[in-house]
Amino acid sequence: MAKHNSNKLAPIAYIVSMHAGLEAFIYREVDALYERGYSITLFATKFAANDVYSPKPNWPYYTAPIWRLLIELPYLLLKMLTEPKLLLEAIKDNGIVDLIFATKYAPIIKKIGACQIHCHFGDHKLFVGYYCKRLTGLPLSVTIHSHELHVNPNEKLFEKVIIDCTRIFAISKLAVDILVNRYSVPAERVFLNKLSLDLDIWSDKKPVRVLTVGRFQPQKGFKYLFGAAQLLQNENVEFIVVGFGPINVRLMAKKMGVDDKVVFFDKLDQPQLRLMYQNCDIYCLPSITHPEQGKEGIPVVLMEAMACGLPIVATNAGAVSELVEDTLVAEQSSRDLADAIRTLINNPDLRHKQGIHNRSIVSKKHNLNNIDDFAAMLTAVQKR
Repeated sequence: MAKHNSNKLAPIAYIVSMHAGLEAFIYREVDALYERGYSITLFATKFAANDVYSPKPNWPYYTAPIWRLLIELPYLLLKMLTEPKLLLEAIKDNGIVDLIFATKYAPIIKKIGACQIHCHFGDHKLFVGYYCKRLTGLPLSVTIHSHELHVNPNEKLFEKVIIDCTRIFAISKLAVDILVNRYSVPAERVFLNKLSLDLDIWSDKKPVRVLTVGRFQPQKGFKYLFGAAQLLQNENVEFIVVGFGPINVRLMAKKMGVDDKVVFFDKLDQPQLRLMYQNCDIYCLPSITHPEQGKEGIPVVLMEAMACGLPIVATNAGAVSELVEDTLVAEQSSRDLADAIRTLINNPDLRHKQGIHNRSIVSKKHNLNNIDDFAAMLTAVQKR
């Protein structure tokens, strides 16, 4: 499988594993390189689709599933026989599987006009990269972390390959020392290259978090919630959406241009939900009256959020006003939702006051006496 890149710069062939998507730090690294004008083509030794850290649509990548390699094995073996010296070396070094991958990928690396090969991790990715170097003549670099220096899957091959790298990037001083002192890599080829973070994203300034929990269906009003998010783009606010259902709310948020403001979670259990309630600042219920799905009753998620001391911004839909006293707005109005949320964003004391009041409401109206009364009424049915 391949997706092709239109960038003008000669691509760098990145040998990686995507057995559960890319590692988060590699994903960020590739993304940052693209932003800086570099062209990266990914070559995966393992691959699983549809992970949160799968390649972006504009990132070209190649995969070589085992079933495909088995089908192509006779052809690949014939190709390997054209390089008998390398084949014998691979057999001697227990690198035959790595050579098979390289025999598959090396022609592609040549075809795309790659200017160099880079491997992330000094394990099988590096071994594949090394054989690709031997087959293409391109310079080889590698990023070394830690485990490959302590529990390498092929220590003998690593010792041979690491010396042959044009440049080595180590993420720690300890790794630099081990490479130079244990593996006798010339110091001028080893560079300390610490991993990076975008501090605008990984900030110590906590945004005000607005939580919504519900089925992904029209009655729950996600369209209007995301409309409010559009109007709050300049506020330090983050929307947390939890649920499941037939509507693709992630796609809806993306189309409305607020996917960078919204974090999605699938269906959560009670302990996970409590964690959400207790670590968010505002609860929003954007429900609407729907011709097919009717009106809201008294949503349990409202009771849970209020019990956890959250202030509420809710539409005046169905029976919601029987529970919510402080902030009710008109249905189908992103503007009203945004104005109410903005008021709470800018007034932490009001959030705290309303949260205390909301917990007292639930304490009075929805405590466990209700289940005792229900049990008594159930028993009364038997006595009639």
